[in-house]
Amino acid sequence: MSNLKTIIFAVIFYLSVCGLVSAYDVPNPNLNNDDIVDFADFGILAINWLQTGAGLAGDFDDNDTIDAEDLLVFSWYWLTEYSEYQRCQDADLDNDGIIAFEDLAIFAQNWLMTGEGLAGDFDTSDLVDCDDLSVITDCWLKGTRPEEVIDSLKDALAIPDVEKAITYFIDFAVDDYRTIFNENIDKLQNLANNMGDLSLEYRDRDIAVYEISNAAHTKFYPVVFVLDDDGSWKIATF
Repeated sequence: MSNLKTIIFAVIFYLSVCGLVSAYDVPNPNLNNDDIVDFADFGILAINWLQTGAGLAGDFDDNDTIDAEDLLVFSWYWLTEYSEYQRCQDADLDNDGIIAFEDLAIFAQNWLMTGEGLAGDFDTSDLVDCDDLSVITDCWLKGTRPEEVIDSLKDALAIPDVEKAITYFIDFAVDDYRTIFNENIDKLQNLANNMGDLSLEYRDRDIAVYEISNAAHTKFYPVVFVLDDDGSWKIATF
């Protein structure tokens, strides 16, 4: 067994040892659960400012005190919509839009390592341990892969089901592609059948540019994906 496989096996074993529960949770600064971090949430934080005790709203680092460290977390998300995936973005170590085995493999390489800036040290304790492992497990399989989006789009076009197909597009592109697909409804099945392989050209944290071939692999067309507010890849240009 390779060293990497051994480490991954050990990490999975530690899932049971750590119990998937630790003192550290990925912070959620949306204290009133209205999907945006604003003055309503700040009011809750302010009420507990410099208070001590367990379970205080706004104690994002779980040190039983509402202090400057918690305010720093809160400020980071000020006036942003806060989604389930947003709190998991740091766990997407390979930036492919989904928390899966690829991220676990990167995490495993630093298991029980100490030092600053380690991949997988989500609580910035300078140690990759059970507290960080709980973040990965809590975020497991959050998000989507562009390849999965294209496969789902193919299935919808093959029926064809235009309304289903446009759910895989980002909001600003939905109306345009609804019109395009409806105007070419008789060609959608053929389009789906001739969609070939998807190959990555460029990707960063929020955008991914792929090329898709036709079935004969003689022509290639660009496909641009962007991450929506829920951390799901959606098609912007197809």
